[in-house]
Amino acid sequence: GIMALFGAPIALEDAPQRAIRSALAIQREMTRFSNRLKSESGTGPIRMRIGIHTGPVVVGTLGNDLRVEFTAVGDTVNLASRMQELAEPGTTYVTEEAFKLTEGLFRFEALGERQVKGKEAPVKAYRVIAPSTRRTRFDVSAERGLTPFVGRERELELLLDGFERARAGRGQAFSIMGEAGVGKSRLLYEFRKAIANEDVTFIEGRCLSYSRGVAYHPVTDLLKSNFDIKEGDEDSQVRDKVTRSLKALGADEA
Repeated sequence: GIMALFGAPIALEDAPQRAIRSALAIQREMTRFSNRLKSESGTGPIRMRIGIHTGPVVVGTLGNDLRVEFTAVGDTVNLASRMQELAEPGTTYVTEEAFKLTEGLFRFEALGERQVKGKEAPVKAYRVIAPSTRRTRFDVSAERGLTPFVGRERELELLLDGFERARAGRGQAFSIMGEAGVGKSRLLYEFRKAIANEDVTFIEGRCLSYSRGVAYHPVTDLLKSNFDIKEGDEDSQVRDKVTRSLKALGADEA
């Protein structure tokens, strides 16, 4: 078995989300590898079980003079292992704690309470199905309903004035900066809502904390958003979407 830690030794606010996205990517690549192996040698399917739990752990280096390794111990690790044991081959199971921290960002199937070794009370389990269409916590909040928009009327007017100048042929660029939670995403949401009836195409890309090592990630994210490319799309699906979008723009693949 393999144990992966997210949020240790450095704490991460989106550690559960990273863990689930990694699990989905692993399952996707395992399926591709298994299909290729079967077509080349006739070998039976290879499937992996993954279990995810989030909670406090004790981390540090363990070992002796011959071998030292960084690891984590505690009930959180044990429960993640139990989820892995419950999971069917080719699936990922998460606990209720992980589910609550990522609800809305992924689609889950509730499996009810399961009895696991080492726990007196049953544990609720969920099977991860796929990422949802919502990409951020704000997207989830917007779907559930937002509080009234107050205190940013001046900033919204600046954006709307810039939009009018851009529509008149004078290109505009705005930079919105502020501490986390001050309302940057909400301001952009209200701006988009204010011009929703205009003939405008929105192209959105994101710089994610875990994409620092991915070359041109903001650019590829912009393209994926514009071409409606989803996680898990096969190569043929990606090519078809790009081809259709380029034809709609009057361009070719070259």
